[in-house]
Amino acid sequence: DNLAALLKQWYQRRVRGDFGMWGVGKKDSPDKPELSASSLAITIAALQACDGLNLFGKKCSNESVLFVDPDALYRNVSILRSLLPRESKSKDVDAALIMVKGFPAFVVEDEKMCEQIEENLDAELLGEYGYKRFLGDRVGLDRTAEVMELPPTGYDVQDLYGMECEWPYILLFQIMTRIFEGKEAEAAKFRALLDPLLYKTSGFPTVPQYFCFKDGVMARVAVRDSPLIVFQAFLILSELLEKKLLFPHEIDYRRKERASTSSSRHPIIQVALLSESTSFQALLRTYGISTYTPTQIESVYIWPSTKLVDLLYHHGSDKELGLTGRPKRPLGSLCTSRVWKIGGKTVMSIPLYQDKQDFYISKDETYIAKCIGSHLKFIHSHWLPVERPTFCLLLTSSLFKRNCKPLLNVLNKLKYGAYDDVRIKVGRLQELIPVASTVYIPNKKVDIDFQENRILASPVLSRRSLSMKNLSELAAVGHSGSSPRAPAGTGTDEESYHKLRTKCEMMSDEDLLTAASPDQRTSEAVQTLALIELARRRGNEFTVNGESIQALIEHSYKTIESDWLALRCCAGFLQRTVDSLAPAVSTVIVSGRSLSLGVFGYPEILIKEPMHPSKLQTILHGTVREQSLLYVSLQQEFLIFMADMLIDKPQLFKGILIIRLGWVIHIMETLFVPQGVYIETLSPDQLSQRIRELLTIVTLDLSEDRPWQRHRMINGTLGRVPENFYPRVWSILRHQTIEFSLKAGNMLDSNDARNIKPNEPMFALRVEQFLGILDNPETRHFVLELFVVLSCTIERNAEVNFRQEFSVMDFIEKSGVDVNDTGEEVSRKFVKCLIKEEFVHLVNLQDCILS
Repeated sequence: DNLAALLKQWYQRRVRGDFGMWGVGKKDSPDKPELSASSLAITIAALQACDGLNLFGKKCSNESVLFVDPDALYRNVSILRSLLPRESKSKDVDAALIMVKGFPAFVVEDEKMCEQIEENLDAELLGEYGYKRFLGDRVGLDRTAEVMELPPTGYDVQDLYGMECEWPYILLFQIMTRIFEGKEAEAAKFRALLDPLLYKTSGFPTVPQYFCFKDGVMARVAVRDSPLIVFQAFLILSELLEKKLLFPHEIDYRRKERASTSSSRHPIIQVALLSESTSFQALLRTYGISTYTPTQIESVYIWPSTKLVDLLYHHGSDKELGLTGRPKRPLGSLCTSRVWKIGGKTVMSIPLYQDKQDFYISKDETYIAKCIGSHLKFIHSHWLPVERPTFCLLLTSSLFKRNCKPLLNVLNKLKYGAYDDVRIKVGRLQELIPVASTVYIPNKKVDIDFQENRILASPVLSRRSLSMKNLSELAAVGHSGSSPRAPAGTGTDEESYHKLRTKCEMMSDEDLLTAASPDQRTSEAVQTLALIELARRRGNEFTVNGESIQALIEHSYKTIESDWLALRCCAGFLQRTVDSLAPAVSTVIVSGRSLSLGVFGYPEILIKEPMHPSKLQTILHGTVREQSLLYVSLQQEFLIFMADMLIDKPQLFKGILIIRLGWVIHIMETLFVPQGVYIETLSPDQLSQRIRELLTIVTLDLSEDRPWQRHRMINGTLGRVPENFYPRVWSILRHQTIEFSLKAGNMLDSNDARNIKPNEPMFALRVEQFLGILDNPETRHFVLELFVVLSCTIERNAEVNFRQEFSVMDFIEKSGVDVNDTGEEVSRKFVKCLIKEEFVHLVNLQDCILS
């Protein structure tokens, strides 16, 4: 598996950026790398070709079969989808995309996306002599710069448009793509374009390197430097395919298999229900749910996913090559839905959301029930192998102790063979394995104690089993269908985190010791915060009733059931980190957005690329923890929930380019505290619902108190911008030479709109960087409204010129706008200020009002 490991390491470098198919970085800075769709697509195609490939033939041992992490492959495909139909952030149309959607990669399955790419290529890059590589391509300009009288440096990239060299060999990829797709007539059309361009001698024709302007003649002249072998190879290959001397499957034998697997999606998902004991199995049977205990499937080893991660770390490792195998990252849903054959033994893993035992989220039964549903739907949508996905669902008494209704509803759906539109088969594990997708891992790198790794041997399951005093209590809860505890999340102002922390800070050490005692009639949250305050004063090893504070908080974290404020404070104090944090960050980045961690009102850390879990932990338990212990836990929850929503409902994030977690938490506290709701006391599922509720607030609700202030506060906090906002800003900067400033050293000027198009992501990020210095949501929204008014003004009056040095904050202050003003009132005040304060060189602007 060294080959697969090398490909993955190569991919990791590509995600950080490279120089693309042409060896050129950013369009305006060719020496700076950037993430390219073409490089990523070729890597994906290579990994797909490796996955399941037996290096020594189909009849050889399974130990020589290559394995590629399907969840990592899915993330790669997601990144590619987020880039398309662009090649990169700086190149919107690039001829390299021909090789992404067609030969040799064939990684774009969406027919509409392929058509859109083809239309863009034909409209902007296809010429009489072949394809331009991309607009503004500098290769070959040394032959034309003198004629076109361009300066050697410092010119606008748009000055190069129309001067780019045209490359005939790119037509060869179009020909081979059409042959693979069975479109012989279209292949013939591209052949007709190519044949007149070939350099024909007495021998075999050669492909010119490219065509360019030369000697002041406005016609293309072929550059025939020594013919490149790769050009000739593709020319010969295309002719062999056209003359049926070679067939597509002979040079891409995996394509037919990929085509068959893509049509076999939406499989039947196999589920094995396991119960922790025979007594609990009997109780579940009273609800009509058949389960099996681990002893009844003795031949199959059920492991926590973390044990499998440790094993795969050594898989494919090689000291001589410097390879360490799979990084120690959590296994996703696609990996945990497979059967693993390790050294001749059969191993299965429980899903990640059941293995989050170091994080309190797994104590929320409703959240777990929803995770099961999301897990099934994700596999249903993204499963590729022909064999069926199979996973184990471990049922324990602790999952049913407080509110068993959500899980019972899920289990009943599984029992009847369908979860929404997902087909399910529930059965005994030994009966499901023969048709399950299986991965073979030779056990040669590390010694494994299969028995010790069993889920029953884990202290996690032992804790769960002991947490239930008796099964009759569970039966009473189950038959009532309700929770014995009142729902969390509401209460008086005295129960909020800030009030309780302030109260503890004002207590003496003796009062803190009394409050921390479990014998007192104080809440678990008060006891926890009292211990944390004592630790701040005396240190973590200070003893209370014969035990250190560290040990007491560890014990509280394990035993507290549903006091979510106490659990969040314990997790922050103990520096607990949820396993799926790094994948959640990757999900945000893949969507084309950035992420910031930090507390509102304090410096934030902006994350623009996937990050290693250890670095995320350093940020959370270092920078964020210094400002707020509670925010360490809350930001992890917010990140996980919002990443899930990005996959499930991406339209909720329309117009949001940077997700600022500290600001989102702040706006939720601002909106819900007046309703008597404190987000720190909500259960994880309730918190997730509140986040979704916030993101769905898009339109202005005039029935609310102070509707315009609320509207500006919400959108300003979320960072949501109006439709076509960034192109509007671009049009202002291109209209004239102008320099906008917010604070000293923070400027946006006309140079930022050079060498870039209005819809390019790089320009949007530049605008967000300019706005990011603002620390007030309402002020940020006023700046957005100002840019819209300025854009509308120049659209209606092209002769208008604004003040060349435009101080935005000075203008907003002089305009006298108020947070409660309607949109029309703000627009009128802005226009009047433009005239009165001479920010514009035109008198008659009264009609330029944005309604």
